[in-house]
Amino acid sequence: MASSYGARTAADPAGARDGLPDEVRLDGIAADEGLALLGESVDRVAWLDRSAFLSASFGYPAPWLRHVAVSPLLRTAAAPGPGRGGRPRPAGRSCAVAFAPEHGDHAVRWARAHGHRLLAPDPAVTARAADKIEVLGLFGAAGVAVPEHVVVPARDRAAAAAYWRADWPAAVLQRRENNLLGQGTVRVDDARALEAALRAWPGRALRLSRLVPGRSLTVSACVGGDRTVVGAVSQQLVGLPGLTAGWGTHCGNQLLDPADLPPGTYARARAAALSVGEVLRAQGYRGVFGLDLVESQEAGGEMLGIEVNPRFQTVSSLGQAAEHAAGLLPALGLHVLACLLPELPPGRVSAARVPRLSQLVVHAERAGHARDVPAAGRYRLDAHGAAHGPDPAGPLPLPLLGADEALWWPHAAPGRVVAGDELVLLQFPAHRCALTAARPALDPAALAWRAAAARAWEGAA
Repeated sequence: MASSYGARTAADPAGARDGLPDEVRLDGIAADEGLALLGESVDRVAWLDRSAFLSASFGYPAPWLRHVAVSPLLRTAAAPGPGRGGRPRPAGRSCAVAFAPEHGDHAVRWARAHGHRLLAPDPAVTARAADKIEVLGLFGAAGVAVPEHVVVPARDRAAAAAYWRADWPAAVLQRRENNLLGQGTVRVDDARALEAALRAWPGRALRLSRLVPGRSLTVSACVGGDRTVVGAVSQQLVGLPGLTAGWGTHCGNQLLDPADLPPGTYARARAAALSVGEVLRAQGYRGVFGLDLVESQEAGGEMLGIEVNPRFQTVSSLGQAAEHAAGLLPALGLHVLACLLPELPPGRVSAARVPRLSQLVVHAERAGHARDVPAAGRYRLDAHGAAHGPDPAGPLPLPLLGADEALWWPHAAPGRVVAGDELVLLQFPAHRCALTAARPALDPAALAWRAAAARAWEGAA
């Protein structure tokens, strides 16, 4: 496939890998310098998302930062009001940052109406990076291998058997459009299942890839005008039984330290993110992104590129907690500086161990009606499996929570709930799944928290 991304502009991949030893856990800039720059650059930053879980994890005092409940995932979100006299107010030193600005026009409309400059990557570059087919060209330019695949055309398709490869044990079919909930990805096990899946998605170009056994990883990074900063590496939890019925649905993440992985794996994942970030940078992309990889069990731990999420991800909140613990400016602040400044300030790396933090997303098993949704905050689980909270003392930084505590972030508002909706995000000061499997089982504590969350949404889970 022809690439619209062009050649790599950073050091070649081998050199990049040599330059990222395992002992480098996180890149970034010093928190004190970054906070000072932010104080000089902005008066206020509005974080646009359905809940405050990510802005809360920023960790440092930031009087300029506030959360505004604006998201394409909020069914009852209020439309942004106009400025004075019914006209949009001009943007000055007030900025807005959205979780997923490329999904709909919610962020653009809110920023215009409230006189904020929306700090988001170039929409054209974002669209290419988010496209599950176009991203193959990006991976090629970055020197990142991908699973064997076939592109199924939108029109004049052959029979499903023409696309199925007999030597594939199973395959993954993806719509080219990005999807926040992972509902554009399905598993198919034979040509008959592929035929049914193709009928369900007519008139769309689709990517059919060999299902590669291995651990799913996500690397968080941020592209500045002069370089790519590589952040946390996490195990991505997808389609976990007990949390969702969707095979490709995101269920959470667990932050990883190099010691959690086979030797060299951490560095290879970081190197892939650096290479992808440099290709994006050459195309004018600025700000955070996430890279999803599979650590192949069949190719000696080779990193295979799956997709790029050109936006913030839920795991960004865990990464911010780790960055705060390491004395680095958290990703939200780094994103603001990357969008405002032609160059980032001098870099700093952390060799401190990454805290083993995790989070789980509980989904509705069936349609229902949510009522008495518990408020966000710090909760404690007692010996009988009942959750108590929120603690009136307020939330603690995630690494300081007790073993029986979690941060609770509702993602569903009171009212109608559809099967598959995200109900709540639970964040823990420890891992809640094994690290060895692609789809690991939840540990007993995670199961108890999941049950407590389900009881909170009576009739919806």
